[in-house]
This record gives sequence, structure tokens and C-alpha cells, in this order.
Amino acid sequence: MADELPARRKWELLLAGGDPGPMVSPLCDDWSLDVPYHWPLAEPDPFPPGHPKHTLSQQMAMAEICGWEPTFLCTLDMPPRDPQALPRMVTSHEADVTRTTSVIHTPYGELTSITETLSTSRALKPWIETEADFHRMSWVARRIADYDEDAAVEQGRVLRAAVGDRGMLGTWFGPPIGYNLNRDAMFYHLADWPEAFEELHQATRALAFRQIETLRKAGFDYLFYCVDATEWISPDFFRRWILEDTRRLFARWHELGGFVLWHSCGKVATFLAQGFYNDLAPDVLETLSEAPLGDLPSLRWARDRLDRKIITKGNIGLDILLGGTEEEVRREVSRVRGETAGYRHVVGLSDDILKGTPLRNARALVEESRASIR
Repeated sequence: MADELPARRKWELLLAGGDPGPMVSPLCDDWSLDVPYHWPLAEPDPFPPGHPKHTLSQQMAMAEICGWEPTFLCTLDMPPRDPQALPRMVTSHEADVTRTTSVIHTPYGELTSITETLSTSRALKPWIETEADFHRMSWVARRIADYDEDAAVEQGRVLRAAVGDRGMLGTWFGPPIGYNLNRDAMFYHLADWPEAFEELHQATRALAFRQIETLRKAGFDYLFYCVDATEWISPDFFRRWILEDTRRLFARWHELGGFVLWHSCGKVATFLAQGFYNDLAPDVLETLSEAPLGDLPSLRWARDRLDRKIITKGNIGLDILLGGTEEEVRREVSRVRGETAGYRHVVGLSDDILKGTPLRNARALVEESRASIR
């Protein structure tokens, strides 16, 4: 029976067009429950506290404790052979504020970034501010593309072995429009320095295609493909700078045997209405947010306009899981299940689980997600 399958096998069945039964998979990239971290299995913790990949153990522990079918997220380290392409960082602390200055020394001059962190991080000085910075960052992107693939693949195999059948292993990825772009000013930069912008675009594109080859060799199952929606970009910008790169990336990734989980937690109604998702056909689309988080009239409106082959994932509000009662969580799950009835939908969240989320609510999410469609 499908209920007896391990989480990874359920995902494989769902992606192949089968029916694994009810599934729930909230977005989770580190420990977020209101109880202290603990490894719940008899086998040793593969990445205990202090290990650079400890967040993967945190995700595995949460999935075991709560009982969902996880899509794990972890970075694969691909350090360049040329250490000069890596930033030198200096950190200072004043009261509750941490300031980090990062410098990359290129043959064409220095690149500098300054960030300040309190509860969130903000850039005091972005990497790219001038036309010369674009040329310098293009050099960095080309140097970063020269890395030790064998070492990266071996690290990935260790991660894949630790995950086993517990779920799918993926990593963050995005459209290769540029490396370390200054998002607040990039439209001005594009108008002022189109040739420099295109140079960086080409260098970043080559880097992205090299990286996906390495990720598949290393055993990664999916790309967690993050694309800004219309709160940051326009449909015309998407067509010019993102559409074709995305099409080619998806085609190659699918040829290699991986799947795509497209994540966009913003205002996606225009992209959906113009058919971008149906055209590019990610295997899983997360998440279809209604107001006030997004701009969809309703989850059902969105689901009716998507190709039936696309699996959707979401759509419970983070505030409900964090601060609601168990009954409120269950009611919201029931609503989401009702609006996606007849389609393939994995119950999840509008974004990453917030810190301090009650374990009782996480378990209620799982229980009701399964009970509601029996």
C-alpha cells in the first residue's frame, strides 16, 4: 500500500503520475519547532551540531518527528580552484548589529560588499555599483566555474546516502541573469551598461549549466528554482532575461533525470495568466499565494489555470501554523484540500516554517492533510 512506502518512494510515484495517497511536505530548511533540537532515530546523527551540514540533520529530524514527506534542501560546496575568487571577510559587532565587509581582489580592481545584520540583513554597499564592477564580477563568475568537481560529487554522495529513502534532496537555484546583481539598481544598470550586463549574464549562464551537471552526478534529485514574481520584475523582463535560460536549464536537468520544484511566494497571478508556468512546465509549483501574501483571487482560480500535469505544493499560511490553534490549522488544511480537489496537490506552507512553530500544530497539519482526502 502507498501509505507504507517511504517518503522518497511516494515522491517518485507522484512524479511518475501515480497515486501515492495523501502527501504533506512543508518548506523547511532548518530546525523550527518549539522544542529543542534532538535526533529522534537510533542510528547516529549524520551531521550533529557543529557540523557544516547540520541543517540537513535538522530537516531530517523534523520530518521524522512530524511525519511528513520531505523535500530536503542543502548546499553543495563547489569552491573555486583559484582562492582569489573567494571573498575575504571582516566582521565587526556593535550592540546587536553585526557588520560584515567582504572583498574580492580581481585583476581589474577590488569588489566590495558591506552588509549589516540585526534581525534581518541589509546591504549597506552592494557588490555591483559601477560598469567596472560588472566586468570584475564577470571575471569572478568565470573563475568560480573552475572548481574541483570530483570533490563536490563525493560530498554530494555523502549527503545523498544520509538522506536515503527519507525524502528528496535538492538545492537552491535561480535563473542565471547575473551573479551578485544589485537588485535595487539592476534596471538602471541594464539601461546604462547593456553590454557589461550581458557579459555577466553569459558568464553566469555558463556557470549554471556546469553546476547542474555536477549536482546530478552528486545525487541531487531536484532544483529548488527560485524566481521573483511581479513584485520585483515585469513579464517583459522575464521574457527577455529569464524565459529561454529557464527553458534550457529545465530541459537539461530533465535529461539528466532530475525534477524541478519552482518556488515563488510572491505575486504570481500575471505570470500564471500569461501561461509562463504551463509553458515551462516545472514538475512542482510552490506556492500559489492569495492576499495578503500574494495576489491570486483564490487557490482554485490558480489551480484551474495550471496544466493538470503540474503538481502544486503549499498553501497554509505561516502565521496560522505559528500562532493558530490546532483546530484553526485543521480548518485551513481542509480549505486548501477543497480548493485543490481533483488536482495533484501536496499540502505545505506559503514559505519556510517560522521559528518557534508549535510541534502540536505541525502534527495537526500532517494528520489533517491525510485525513481530509480519505
